[in-house]
Amino acid sequence: MSSAAKKHLDIQGVLSDFDEIKLTEKQFQKFSDYMYELAGVDLPFSMKNHALVRNRIVKLLRRHHLDNYEDYWSLLSKSPSKELISEFISALTTNMTSFYRESSHFDFLKDQLPSLLAKSSEIRIWCAAASTGQEPYTIAMTAKEVLAEKSGNAKILATDIDLQVLKRASVGNYEEREMQGLPVANRQKYFSRLNKDGDEFWRISDEINSMIRFAPFNLVTGSYEFKHKFNIIFCRNVLIYFDEETTKKVIQNLTNCLAPGGYLILGHSESGNVKNQGLKPLSRAVYQKI
Repeated sequence: MSSAAKKHLDIQGVLSDFDEIKLTEKQFQKFSDYMYELAGVDLPFSMKNHALVRNRIVKLLRRHHLDNYEDYWSLLSKSPSKELISEFISALTTNMTSFYRESSHFDFLKDQLPSLLAKSSEIRIWCAAASTGQEPYTIAMTAKEVLAEKSGNAKILATDIDLQVLKRASVGNYEEREMQGLPVANRQKYFSRLNKDGDEFWRISDEINSMIRFAPFNLVTGSYEFKHKFNIIFCRNVLIYFDEETTKKVIQNLTNCLAPGGYLILGHSESGNVKNQGLKPLSRAVYQKI
């Protein structure tokens, strides 16, 4: 047997060994409770959630050269460095996004910006779940189109709890498959096609990138003490991971951060989660502060 073939078998053996490591319900609950404590993400025990936690944390076992989940829990709980916590949150966070996702919300944004600019020359927008950046860049491109015809400017804050995806977002590099949903005209206007070390990708323009400030923020434990109120807050497809109590708390905090008459935009699947007397529904998953 060749050395290359033997090495291949050895690698397969290691992977199989990891596949055989069992995650007990008690161990699952430790990770689930810790994720809830850190990020408010509710992961009740089920076969689906058990598989999700197991499959994602097993990658961390390999990374840290650990033999089992209990060893990783000891590392995580006894030496909780910022890097370890960030890695853990990133592993258990689902980041699904695309340009112009749920496009009706960006039509709404485009329609509202002129009237907001008539009242103030500076519009403040918060994208509270930026993920890899497609959403805040879509907000910025939409605002840019309106600002080209109106005087004023838009300041956009983009936050996320996952530091790894936030770092990617701030750079603004995307593979072809990540350009899904982006109109051809916007691709040509606001992106450049680059090639580095044989890898081709698209990079957002400096004029769009400069409209956004990227920063880490935890919607559950973060301090909502912002210097200015926001005219519009996008917080889409995040509340689905929270329980009812956490959802209520987050919505109240977001409402407090809105300027009078400001808009809160949630994901389409989250419209039934809003029970707040300070908000009135306008359209699907769009609310206005009373």
